[in-house]
Amino acid sequence: MKSTYLVTGATGFIGANLVRKLVKLGQHTSIVVRDKKLNWRLYDIANKIDIYECDIQDEKLHQIVKKITPDYIFHLARYGNLPQEDDINKMIDVNLKGTINLIDAVKRNPFKLFINAGSGDEYGVKETAMRETDLLEPVNNNGVVKSAATLYCQKEAIRNAIPIINLRIFTPYGYFEGKNRLIPSVILGVLGEHPIKVSDSAYVRDFIFIEDVVDAYLHAVKMKHKYGEIYNIGSGKQQTVGEIVQMIQKISNCKSNVQWGAVAKQARYIEPLRWEADIAKAKKVLHWEPKFSIESGLVKTIEWFEKNKNLYTLVL
Repeated sequence: MKSTYLVTGATGFIGANLVRKLVKLGQHTSIVVRDKKLNWRLYDIANKIDIYECDIQDEKLHQIVKKITPDYIFHLARYGNLPQEDDINKMIDVNLKGTINLIDAVKRNPFKLFINAGSGDEYGVKETAMRETDLLEPVNNNGVVKSAATLYCQKEAIRNAIPIINLRIFTPYGYFEGKNRLIPSVILGVLGEHPIKVSDSAYVRDFIFIEDVVDAYLHAVKMKHKYGEIYNIGSGKQQTVGEIVQMIQKISNCKSNVQWGAVAKQARYIEPLRWEADIAKAKKVLHWEPKFSIESGLVKTIEWFEKNKNLYTLVL
């Protein structure tokens, strides 16, 4: 049976992969975007989705949501995920005020589930794998504002008994990821036989393959949840930047020159020794766990980039 989905942030990396999956499954999919002229991630399926042009902070959003009457809302619109997105006021406007406006719009009509996309940045630096019950101690503005948005979603869900949950997504990678991110930049360097410019080999992240992220969303819509529930979505294992580079080189059978330190450290981060999601709760409640190891996810990602590297010539 078809359901109606509303996706914000649909032109971004995760949002585009979710929209493409929903279209493939034959679901009725609507997106809200700032510009109706879709970007490189979605332009080829524009005729298969309903597109509404609106800033999520705008009052116009209420009329759009009323027209769509979605069963499920995937809220991924955000600002602050990229190093150059450092305007704290814009983070508050988009990530917090936009979330407040969207919830105010959707709660006027019955819906089945609202999934807010959170971030591992909300936890800050921890010495053990991060659990949903951990104290939030964000060390950058993105983490602070995303934490506020998560707490607002949780408050609305509990106070008004409405089905809102939060997925805290760690470090996704895969199809359609921005070319300046670590894994795409290394793959494109390998495929083009260019020098690979990276930061520090010892930096760690919990990398999660995009197909597993999409799968987590699809599992979540099948389940009943406590109001305001939070789930970590990661691989449950951290990898160093050095390990990632070596794996990509090995899979590609390429020994491109690696220029360590050529990319400056992101000032917004205090680089931890441990950056790993505890995903026990997602396994137990969502009946979800990653299907792809880091190696198998990288194989699929490299294969996709080999076939679609021409898309990245269109991207600034």
